[in-house]
Amino acid sequence: MGAAILLSISDELHTRITAGVLRKYYLMLGAYLRVRHSALFVWWVHETLEFVFHVAVLWIALPLPMALTAAVIHYALDLFHEAMLGTFKNELEHRIFHFSVECLALYAIWG
Repeated sequence: MGAAILLSISDELHTRITAGVLRKYYLMLGAYLRVRHSALFVWWVHETLEFVFHVAVLWIALPLPMALTAAVIHYALDLFHEAMLGTFKNELEHRIFHFSVECLALYAIWG
């Protein structure tokens, strides 16, 4: 459960950084990519950059295999729920969904 909590903190940190401090640069990158590629590609790049961010942040507190596992689970969940389920109505639903599934998956893998 500790890794899931750290992943939740990392996800919130990522949201605050990309929506706050780096918002202008993140939007410029998205606009540049959108001119050259599809919206699907821009979304995939965003999710991949988020994956790298989570690995880097989690690796500070967790062994690399656990950090990679947690980031892969989060990445897979993001790709799945955006593609199959769509977006959530509010941020709390989104966070609860991620925490619940990530907690169960990490517990099943790492015990």
